[in-house]
Amino acid sequence: MRQRPFVLTSGRVNAVDREIEFETQVTLRPYDPRVGRVPLASLGPEMQAMVALCQDPISVAEISARLRLHLGVTKILVADLRAAGYLDVHVTDTLNAHSPELILRVMRGLRAIS
Repeated sequence: MRQRPFVLTSGRVNAVDREIEFETQVTLRPYDPRVGRVPLASLGPEMQAMVALCQDPISVAEISARLRLHLGVTKILVADLRAAGYLDVHVTDTLNAHSPELILRVMRGLRAIS
């Protein structure tokens, strides 16, 4: 049985990390023994699945689609995993967020996951 979105996010409705958008690329952060992080097994199943998906670069939108999670929930969980030291996010140029190139990249990405 799937948990309700408010349970997954502990009642939060907005991600604290404003750098994370639907087109943001996410990757697994290489393990560093000098940086403490909670054991992967102690994370919820959705978060464990996100970590597994991020072996290769993947967009937040694609994570959301593959795990069948609401985009807002996915953004919150990605932010949590970034803060916990599991994920790196690769931010796009937000100064020109509506450039034709960005729009075409997003369209290609959406086609790839559909």
